[in-house]
Amino acid sequence: MGSTEPARDEQQREARRKRRQRRRARRKAGCIPSSSAESGSEEHVGHTAQEEADSFSGQLPERIGEKGKSPVSILVEEKDLDSYRRDWESSWGGKFGLFRDYTCVRAMLFTCKPTPPHAGVKTCFQVFSIRVTEINDGLEWPLEVYGLVATRDSVDHNRNIIFRRGRDAYQIINEQDSFLPLPGPSRAVVFTDPVDVEIQLKVKGRTEPEDKDLISNVLVYRHDFSSDSSGSAGNLVRSSCSSKYCALELTSALIAGAVEATIINAEVIQGRWPKNLGIRVISGTTSIDEDFILLDARDGRFRVDLADGLIRLSRNIVCVEQDGGLKLSVEAYKRNGDIYEGSAVTVLTPKRFSASLGICKLNFCTVRFTVGWSCLATVSDLMAYGI
Repeated sequence: MGSTEPARDEQQREARRKRRQRRRARRKAGCIPSSSAESGSEEHVGHTAQEEADSFSGQLPERIGEKGKSPVSILVEEKDLDSYRRDWESSWGGKFGLFRDYTCVRAMLFTCKPTPPHAGVKTCFQVFSIRVTEINDGLEWPLEVYGLVATRDSVDHNRNIIFRRGRDAYQIINEQDSFLPLPGPSRAVVFTDPVDVEIQLKVKGRTEPEDKDLISNVLVYRHDFSSDSSGSAGNLVRSSCSSKYCALELTSALIAGAVEATIINAEVIQGRWPKNLGIRVISGTTSIDEDFILLDARDGRFRVDLADGLIRLSRNIVCVEQDGGLKLSVEAYKRNGDIYEGSAVTVLTPKRFSASLGICKLNFCTVRFTVGWSCLATVSDLMAYGI
């Protein structure tokens, strides 16, 4: 009997602590002051942006103080998928479920609530693009590709989807544009050694038995303490892997001292987007000269809702250095693929929590972005905090 009373007291203390946290979060949600943007184009964020952040956060699954790390270098190792799977099941299967399970840690963990002491900036792994660089053994362009590409980090060792298509929703890629359209990740990928990239792609044949395994490999990214240049934080890393049928190139970078930016919403707030123009929405960080594509609909696939002006982005999670800036811009394209007009680049100042508004102006319309900010935490931190 005596052993249950301390446990009951601890549960009551934990319940009181969580009630206090909820009250503090509600007090903050009324109006959150906005920091000034580096470019001067960031707007003050009030109740409307906070409501959007709350709403977006509520659509995500429920679970899910480190200072910025010094620049580190990475070593990339290619592994066979079958042996990797056996190793994963032996090491992590008992704690993190099945090999096929997806991450249940959501984005925007601390956007709308007070940031706990254990959460902070982290070194993150950012995937910019994946493309097929060559094909072999009788394959011919174009390819009808399906399957998945997913990262796994130490937050929960489960799949964080970068690309996923079913057989009936295959992606056509050709020799002129062999990039996979990437919808992920679903949350920031934390580079606590190692980060694994699982690649399982197939080429659709006339019938399912005629499908080919395009590539089934794993790229393992680790700290490389023997190098101080290639692959260090802030530098692009172009990693290759190959199979009997193809070679793939994955472009990535480490973002040191990063917070997570979630583009919650992009909408036309003045004017209209012409239906005869394609659209491309670009983000990036001020420290890396590489575009992080949020939407590429230059081919005329209309992605702007005429009723409410919402722009349906393909990706919305970007890692940004806390002392850097999040770049956003919008481009309009003619049907023949030529650029029609591009906005100036808007730069938002990162925050540890809360939300920001950014504006991109074109001659025929104004686009507003709502961005939610969050610090990051490891799985041990989350478990200690009861999340």
